[in-house]
Amino acid sequence: MQQLILGLRDGSLFALVALGLVIIHRTTGVLNFAYGHMGMFAAYITFSCYAFFGFPLLLAIFMGLLFAVILGMLTEKFLLRPIRNLSNSSMLIITLGMLMTLEGTALWIWKQDTRQLPNLINGKPLIVNLGETFLVITQQDLLIFILTAIIVFGTFFYLKYTKVGLAVRASSQNEEAAKLMGIPVGGVYGFAWGFGVALSALAAILAAPKTYVHPNMMVDLQIQGLTAAVLGGFDSLPGAIVGGLLLGVIEQFVGEWISAELKLAVALIIIIVLLLIKPSGILGRSSKRRV
Repeated sequence: MQQLILGLRDGSLFALVALGLVIIHRTTGVLNFAYGHMGMFAAYITFSCYAFFGFPLLLAIFMGLLFAVILGMLTEKFLLRPIRNLSNSSMLIITLGMLMTLEGTALWIWKQDTRQLPNLINGKPLIVNLGETFLVITQQDLLIFILTAIIVFGTFFYLKYTKVGLAVRASSQNEEAAKLMGIPVGGVYGFAWGFGVALSALAAILAAPKTYVHPNMMVDLQIQGLTAAVLGGFDSLPGAIVGGLLLGVIEQFVGEWISAELKLAVALIIIIVLLLIKPSGILGRSSKRRV
C-alpha cells in the first residue's frame, strides 16, 4: 500500500505533464519538445521570486505560473502561428530550438547549481494504521493528490460546459469549420499553449522540493509524461490521466522490487511495446482514413 501511494503521487505529476502535452497536441497538432524546459524555466522564475526578491511562496508560485502562461501564448503566436501552414516538422524544429534556448538561458542566468524550493505545505504526515503496518502520507503528497484532482475535473468541466471549451474542441476537430463558425482559432491555440505550459510549470513546482531546481529537472518528467500520454492514448484527455497514474504505480513497483535504475527504462519499453500492440493507447481511438 505504501508503494501504491508513492506510485500514485508520482503518477499524479506524470498525469499533469501528460494532460498538458495532450491538450497542446490535440488542439494545435504540435508535439512540444520544449514542454518540460518551459516548466523548468517557470520553476526558476518561482525560485527567484521567492529566494532573491523575497516574495511569499504562494505569490512566487503565482508569478511562475503567470510566466508559463505568457511564455506558452507568445511561443504559439510569434513562433508557431506564422509557419502553421508549413509542415509539422517545421514546428517541431521550432520547439527543439526553444528547448535548447531555454536550457542555455537557464545555465547562463542560474548556472548549473541546484536550487531548492520548499514544500508548499508542511506538517505532520497522515498515518493510517493497517494492523500489521502503517501507511504514511505526507502533507505534500496529499496536496499533490488534491491539486491534481481539482485540475483534472476542472479541466474536463471547462472544456465540456463552457463556450471557450466548446471553441477548443471545435478547433481541434476541424480548424477551417471553426473559422467559418466565427471562432477565433488563433486565440484558441494561444489558450491551449498557455494552459498546457502552465500545467508543466505546476508539475515542476510540485516536484521541485524532491528533485531540486536545475536545468534538466524536467527531462525525466517529460519522458514519463509523454509515455503516459502514449499509454493512455494521445487523443484522449482521460487517457492522459489514466496513463499517468498507471505509469507511476508501475515505475514505483519496478523501483522497489527490481531496480531503481530501471524505472526510466521501463517507461521507454512501455512506449515501444504499446506502439507495437495498440498504437492508439488504452483509451485512444484508432484513426481511420480513406485509401
